Parts: sequence; C-alpha cells; structure tokens
Amino acid sequence: MHVRVNGVWLFFDVEGAKLVPDGPVMREKPTLLLLHGGPGFDHSIYRPVYSALADVAQVIFLDHRGNGRSEDGPSEAWNLAQ
Repeated sequence: MHVRVNGVWLFFDVEGAKLVPDGPVMREKPTLLLLHGGPGFDHSIYRPVYSALADVAQVIFLDHRGNGRSEDGPSEAWNLAQ
C-alpha cells in the first residue's frame, strides 16, 4: 500500500488486524511501526521475524523515502524536516 506524504508516495505494509474479537466485544491491539536501517534497505529483511508479532500487535512495515518501494521525490526536498 502507499500513502502520500508531503507530495511523495511512501510504501507501507500491514501485518495483523488492529481490532480482534474478544468475546462479545472488539479489542484493540497495540500498533508497532517498524523502521528499517540505513540507505538502500527496505522493510523486507525484517518481515520473517517481526511478522510473528502479529498475534499480539498490528505491525506496520514502512519503506523510508527513496528506499524500497517508496518514491524519493524532488532532490530539493531532501532535508531533515522532510
């Protein structure tokens, strides 16, 4: 999936549901946001291990701007604020 942030499409994937049945009500699980390491990487190396947490939390894997399946956007916007 993609989300547009400040004019750039960032890729993310979600493992596990946010709401799960708990008897007659729905219970909300915590959300974990996985941010991969340095330039040139993507989230895929972490999936085999961290997907196992989906039974206790919703896990969101994000590819940083310019990495994996996320766009890099215009070079003039490559700064810490972005």
